[in-house]
Amino acid sequence: MIRLFVAAFIALLPISAFAQAAGPETLDDFSTHRVQTAPGVNLFVRDGGSGPALILLHGWPQHGLMWHTVAPSLAKDFRVIVPDLRGAGNSSIPQDGYDKVTMAADIIAVMDALEIETAHVAGYDLGSGVAYALAAGHRDRVERLAVMEFGLPGFGYESLMAPTPQWDNGANWHLGLFTLPDVAEMAFGGKERELLSWFFWHIAHDGEAVSPEHFEAYVRSIQRPGALRAGFLYYAAVWQDAEDNKALAADPLTIPVLGIGGAMSAGPYVEQLFKPVATNVTGAVIPQAGHWLGDENPEELAQVLLEFFSGR
Repeated sequence: MIRLFVAAFIALLPISAFAQAAGPETLDDFSTHRVQTAPGVNLFVRDGGSGPALILLHGWPQHGLMWHTVAPSLAKDFRVIVPDLRGAGNSSIPQDGYDKVTMAADIIAVMDALEIETAHVAGYDLGSGVAYALAAGHRDRVERLAVMEFGLPGFGYESLMAPTPQWDNGANWHLGLFTLPDVAEMAFGGKERELLSWFFWHIAHDGEAVSPEHFEAYVRSIQRPGALRAGFLYYAAVWQDAEDNKALAADPLTIPVLGIGGAMSAGPYVEQLFKPVATNVTGAVIPQAGHWLGDENPEELAQVLLEFFSGR
C-alpha cells in the first residue's frame, strides 16, 4: 500500500549542514537533524530525552513547535521525536505526497534513520491521520497510539464537512473549502496572518491560546513559498485518505489507543470516532481547553500522555 519506496533514500545529516538562526522553532535541549525520506524530500526533526521512543506529530497550521510546552515534560521519561511533517515548518515542501499513508512512510524513514525499531506515537489534528496510518500500516513499529482533536476520513470526518448553523463560531467550514487548493489559495494567499488569527481566536477556550511569539513563527512558516498550498493539500487528500483508512480498518488495531479532545472542542467524541477502527480505545478530555490543547492546558495534556504511554 505504501506508494513511496524510501529505504534507499534514508539519510541522517546534522542540522549544521542547514544552519538556521536560533528562534522559537527550536526546543531547548533537543538536538536537531534532517532526514531524507524520499527523493527531494527531507524532514526537520527534533530529538530529546531518553527512554522508550515517543513520536509527536503536529497538526495544521502548526508544525513541531506546537509541542514546545509538552515535549520537555515527556522527555524526562521518553526519547521524544518531534518531526515537522512534509510541507510544514522547516521540512521540504514537495508538490505531492500529502495522503496520510505517504506521510506515514516519511515517519518510518525517520525511525529507520534514527535507529528506532518501535515507538509510541501521538498525533494531533491532521497529524492524527498520519499517526493512524503509521500504526495501522506498520503494526510491528507502533506500541501505543494517542490521537487528538480528530476524526478519521472514512469514519465520520466527512460528516463534519457539511454546512451547519454553527460555522460562524469556528467550526469546520474549512474542511470542504480546503479540498479545492486552487480556490483556497486564491482566497487566502497573502492573507496568511488573517487566516491564522481567525483560527487561533475562534476555536480556543479563551481566544488567547497561542503566544504572540509562536503566532509569528506559524505565520512565517506558512508564508514560505508553497507552504500554504501544502497545508491545503493535507485536506484535499481526504478522499484518498478515506479509501486508505477503510482498507486499513478491515483489520482493526489491537494496540491501546487513546482519544483526546478539548472540553470546549471535540471533548469525548474523539474516543467514539476511533472505536470503529480499533478494539482497545479509551478517552480523555482536557479541561480549560478548546482545539489548541498543548497551548491551552499543557500540564494536563502532558500528564494524560505520560500516564497513557507509561501504561499507568
